[in-house]
Amino acid sequence: MKFLVIGAIIFGATVFSLLPILSAYFFQPTLKDTFKFNVYFLPLSFLGNIVLTWGFIQGSKTFGNTVMLGGLQTGIYAVLVTILSIFVLQQKISLYSIVGIFLIAIGTILLNK
Repeated sequence: MKFLVIGAIIFGATVFSLLPILSAYFFQPTLKDTFKFNVYFLPLSFLGNIVLTWGFIQGSKTFGNTVMLGGLQTGIYAVLVTILSIFVLQQKISLYSIVGIFLIAIGTILLNK
């Protein structure tokens, strides 16, 4: 059950890290394109939200530490958005971004103790 919970958190965080990257890559920052993006990706967003909610509900029962699950989700989200920004959007990251990712990872580990 623990692996299913962690997998659900990872899947949900992955879905929600993909959404801003896909939005920036495929759509212009206009109100019309914002509506189109949300309509097109509503099923993916809905599925990610369902899986993430299930992961948090089961995770609070299994681990008894919802803060750790939130830290895990935040860490995965930050790492994936950074990696996808580099490869998909061709952006460069700063030293501050790298330090921030390491601090999130350390915080997630400390929350688990």
